[in-house]
Amino acid sequence: MKKLILLALVCAMAGACSKESEDRLRKATVKGAVMAYQSSGGTRATRAGSDFSGFNTVDAAGNVKPIRFITDRGDTLDMQISAVKSLSERYMLLKGSFHNPQDLRFYYNTLLVDVNTEYIYAIEGVKNLDEDLPVFSDDYGCWYFVSSGTVVKLNASNPDNLTVESCLAEGQSANRYWVSADGVIYYEYGLNSKFKCPGGRTYTFEELLGVSSASVFCGHSGVFYAAAGDIYKISLQGPNTLQAQVVWKRDLETWNSVYAPYDKVYCPNPKRKEHIAVVYNSLYVFNEELNEMREIKQSESIPFIREYCGWESASWTNEFVTSESLFIFDESYKKLYQISLADYSVHMVDMVQVGYEVGRGTVSCSLDSPGLSFAGLRYADGKNVVGMINEDGTITANEKTATDTPIVSLVRLN
Repeated sequence: MKKLILLALVCAMAGACSKESEDRLRKATVKGAVMAYQSSGGTRATRAGSDFSGFNTVDAAGNVKPIRFITDRGDTLDMQISAVKSLSERYMLLKGSFHNPQDLRFYYNTLLVDVNTEYIYAIEGVKNLDEDLPVFSDDYGCWYFVSSGTVVKLNASNPDNLTVESCLAEGQSANRYWVSADGVIYYEYGLNSKFKCPGGRTYTFEELLGVSSASVFCGHSGVFYAAAGDIYKISLQGPNTLQAQVVWKRDLETWNSVYAPYDKVYCPNPKRKEHIAVVYNSLYVFNEELNEMREIKQSESIPFIREYCGWESASWTNEFVTSESLFIFDESYKKLYQISLADYSVHMVDMVQVGYEVGRGTVSCSLDSPGLSFAGLRYADGKNVVGMINEDGTITANEKTATDTPIVSLVRLN
């Protein structure tokens, strides 16, 4: 009996010692951040011997500070961060290589960060987050992103017990996708386009719409629409049932009648609950509440929209939507076309004339706020700065961000 008691005490003491010896990463210094940006070549040695990624945050007052990590014991470390993604006003995602060099038992690739408390939570099983594709959410509090080529769903209702599940069938991949409010996933891989219901049922264009090609966009009500000459509304009727209904039909009897372009990108207009497609010098505008399509001709040709990724700063994106405007860069990123969401008037900003050079991947915005955030070279003094292209076409630079080092990545966090 004495031996058993002694053994229990030894085990308890060993467990306590093991617990006390743990020195995990606990916090990331991101409180108050409204933006994050990364400079190229921003590596430097630290006392822990880690590489500093060059990721900094900017608060509402314009103050700049680097993202650093705090351990259980209160030590401050620099970790290598390769991407920052905004999930909501409360949470962000970090991709990189995260570990305490003094305690190599805990090594993570993807972290969930509470912006208010700065606490970090490891997302197990996500080792290859696709940083070029956007993050979506549904009405049930889950977030979706692409990892290792497939769409995954993160449930963070309890941050201490994060769950991740793969959403696509084995062998299915996505290089472009969207998620509706009710959890329907639209995804593309090459020339294949499909819809997947929350219950697992998968539909092709041909089966659901009777066409081989269409432009899909998510409505302001949270459901999918598809443009293929006509406009289809795609509704979830049950866990495994989708229904496509024609809500606007082109007039085939009228020569040169308005149609719904099927090979263009549709951008949201949150101000008027409409969606905009650009075709040369015309805007095709679909009103979701009235189920009407109209054409608005412009006096000059507007650049082709490559992709719409919301607030994301993907390298192939040349179009951004704020609360007030649709902004479209031309191929050279030297001219910026601003389309008013109130009346669809067009204004062009010559970036060279205003004195800035903006690069792909360094522009970001919010659907809920005015202005286009950017990072770029200022011709006047050769400094790289983070700034704002205001809705009136003027530019405001944050002098606290001025650096000789190019800024290669930027993301608005709210």
